[in-house]
Amino acid sequence: MSTLSGPIRTKAHVLHGLRTLLHDEGFTEVVTPVARRADLGPGRRAPVGLHEGRYLRAMIGPALRVNVSNHLPRVYEIGPCFRPERPDTLHAAEFTMLDLYAAELSFEDLIALAWRLVGPHLPSYTPERLSIADHVRTEFGIDLRTESIGDLHPRMAARIDADAGDPFRDVLGRYIARELEADTVGRAMFLTDYPSGGDEPCARLAPGATAVLERFELIVDGIELVHGYADETDHKAFTERAKAVGLYDDEQRLAQEAVEAGAVPADTAGLGIGIERLCAVSAGLRDIAPFLQSPQF
Repeated sequence: MSTLSGPIRTKAHVLHGLRTLLHDEGFTEVVTPVARRADLGPGRRAPVGLHEGRYLRAMIGPALRVNVSNHLPRVYEIGPCFRPERPDTLHAAEFTMLDLYAAELSFEDLIALAWRLVGPHLPSYTPERLSIADHVRTEFGIDLRTESIGDLHPRMAARIDADAGDPFRDVLGRYIARELEADTVGRAMFLTDYPSGGDEPCARLAPGATAVLERFELIVDGIELVHGYADETDHKAFTERAKAVGLYDDEQRLAQEAVEAGAVPADTAGLGIGIERLCAVSAGLRDIAPFLQSPQF
């Protein structure tokens, strides 16, 4: 038997399980372009020599969201993504993502859906939950539900010996990785209540909160498997937040225009799952290489 047969069967089993559950929950599988018109800025997408020039998508994102409508309130796609970064045991130049969007799905229901999708492949884990907003209040004395982020940026940077001149989104990401994700070894942890100013400006402010987003990540044994968020319904607020962190691009604009035109519901929520990472964690590995597409090519 080929040494590849085990990983291939594992991946096939995972994909079958994901598709079956999504079908049962009323989702329709769609396909969006892998080669996109927009490059989104230096280093974010790899160019390809197709007609009129194209760029390989780094994630599925807004092109999937614009398929949501009254007739298709729940959609998903499973497909390849490409990132021009140095590969390692958890990153690859080509990898597979599952992305989905659903209209009128609450943030709590989105978290529950995430576990229904990945939980069957992680039978030895029981999901836990940690609020980043609660952590910030305990560690830094800032209540993000009623206050702005204030001086959180330099204080977080000082805690992890980072440069306070680095963008807050970078400092926040590194702080969470070091102080929170590192504590998930042997655990499945939903990190919720992210501060605003991070790398997901699409996410909606939590009801009544000043600087808490309806965004989560599921970290299993130190590995990010799922990220998700409820979409911001306030177009102006989203645009301002996205531009502030340099993440307002042509594809986000097109999605927002579709929402404003009434072609796409404003009240949507979505998530993404790294397929090879899910396969690796389900197999007790910390390396996605066995589950990548035919490495000999």
